Amino acid sequence: MGQIAGHQAENQAIAGRNRAKLRNFEEQNRLYDREVMLDRAQYRNDMSLEDIKQDDLYQAMVDQWTQEDQKLNRLFAQADQKIEKAIRSMYENEYAGTQTGRTAARLAGQSAKKLGQEKSEILHNLMMSKEEAIFAKERATTEAKSKSRDLYEQIRFAPIHGPTPIAPELEPKKSAASLILGLGSTIAGAFEDE
Repeated sequence: MGQIAGHQAENQAIAGRNRAKLRNFEEQNRLYDREVMLDRAQYRNDMSLEDIKQDDLYQAMVDQWTQEDQKLNRLFAQADQKIEKAIRSMYENEYAGTQTGRTAARLAGQSAKKLGQEKSEILHNLMMSKEEAIFAKERATTEAKSKSRDLYEQIRFAPIHGPTPIAPELEPKKSAASLILGLGSTIAGAFEDE
């Protein structure tokens, strides 16, 4: 009877240890699932924030372009006013008085010549300003693209969770063969004693 009780007690102890291992394994799986869920939620949040940052970056670039366009518009408006002023000045100074001939023609042509020179200078400055604005826009675009790539690199890869927890190796129950052998040796010993 003692051998049978001992065998059953050992099997119950093994079953208890196996149940503990399985409970621990289930808890590890629940923890793993929670970690995966949280990682995915964080990644989705990071993607949403990256979208917002991309929109802000694009808007900042458009604002820079708008500023450059406003600078150009202001320069063109100022240039138009300078040309208009030069034309007025030319017509005001055009009168050569009572002189005739070459001197009168030269004096009358001086104001037109002066207008042409001023106009040329103004137009040259406008062309340079336009080229500077184009360069500034290209620089803003390049910077925005670079920042956009950096933002994308931060969320490029989704989290990798790795393998799930490995199932524990359970202990096998004690074999009934050892119980039978033990009982057999006890019975044999009992017959030898008689």
